[in-house]
Amino acid sequence: MSACADGQIPDLRRHLLTEVLPFWERHSIDRDHGGFITHLARDGAVTDSSEKFLVMQTRMIYSFAAGFDLGGPVEWLNLAGQGVDFLLRHFRDATHDGWFWSTSREGEPRQVGKRTYGHAFAAFALAEYARVSRDRRALAAAVHTWSLASRHLWDEENGGVIEGCDRGWRPSDENHRMGTHLHVLEALLSLHEATGEARYLPPVLDICDLFVTRMAEADHRSGLEYFLPDWRHDAERSRDLVDYGHNLEAAWLLLRVHGREGVPAYRDTARQFLDYCLQFGADRVHGGVFSHGPLGQTASVREKIWWVQCEAMAAFLLGYVVFEDRRYWDAFRQVVSFCMAYLHDAQHGEWFPSVAEDGTPRRTDKGSEWKAAYHVTQACCYAQQYLSEIQRPN
Repeated sequence: MSACADGQIPDLRRHLLTEVLPFWERHSIDRDHGGFITHLARDGAVTDSSEKFLVMQTRMIYSFAAGFDLGGPVEWLNLAGQGVDFLLRHFRDATHDGWFWSTSREGEPRQVGKRTYGHAFAAFALAEYARVSRDRRALAAAVHTWSLASRHLWDEENGGVIEGCDRGWRPSDENHRMGTHLHVLEALLSLHEATGEARYLPPVLDICDLFVTRMAEADHRSGLEYFLPDWRHDAERSRDLVDYGHNLEAAWLLLRVHGREGVPAYRDTARQFLDYCLQFGADRVHGGVFSHGPLGQTASVREKIWWVQCEAMAAFLLGYVVFEDRRYWDAFRQVVSFCMAYLHDAQHGEWFPSVAEDGTPRRTDKGSEWKAAYHVTQACCYAQQYLSEIQRPN
């Protein structure tokens, strides 16, 4: 694998504050209608301004608030705040409560179903913004979002959350998915930190228990993605492929909760997921982590997606902090090296969404329904935090 020049880790705080978030400040702000423009080309040109999406809007709120919290200009907190204003005015369903999935650029409702994934991001972003800004309105909205999710989206019979409801809160998809649970868990941790209230911890533990008892595949020691309502693995939908990014994200979150609660099963499952991704998902020739692979076999989907590398950065580095295992430190360094060499767009800023196995760009657009500043921002923030706390090996 390639390594960082001279064994040095780049200044990830500086990278975020000077090479990532300024791209979004220049190009994503909708100065006519509020909120954030979704679809951006490599150079930031708008490619489609017809629709705004809940996940992209909330991810941008988080990113600018986090950037400010890391030392960015106060204008970034103001940009996050105008995103909150647009969200509260246009994405909230005044008739049935909850959040729409998408609106027009001006804020007219488009996709009105209540997706659990989107509600998790609304609670997460509003809680993070409230924690940084002390905005009581945003905190109240975050708290209310979880109250709706716990009432309508939590599966009382089988545990965990379902995938979604229609606009009037009638269940429309009662299946379970690892990715959705990851972000619900993330939202609950942010709500606990923003409010200081212990009531968010029981569902945190419930979800972590599901990762250990339901989502972990015992024979190959990896996490699975799709499940039927009774938590039987949906092999047809999963196609028996392991999502390395979600396994790494699950490992990171389990280690965070283990650090707070001291549950050995969370630590042990996290280590199994880390080791599985090292064995089957890590590219030992070029660096970085592949996208997917069959259970117990090397990766078959060998592109390198930006968000998978971001999850790898935080997971491997926290793994090193917890286990003091040099393999995780080396994996972290190699992922960062690959990202700086191939995913970071030195010409225009930000990161490409996808590159080939050898680092050749496959897609160069910068903004989409799913791609915002969130993943790179979060990876840089947490990596910077962990790096400041450890003795780096030679």
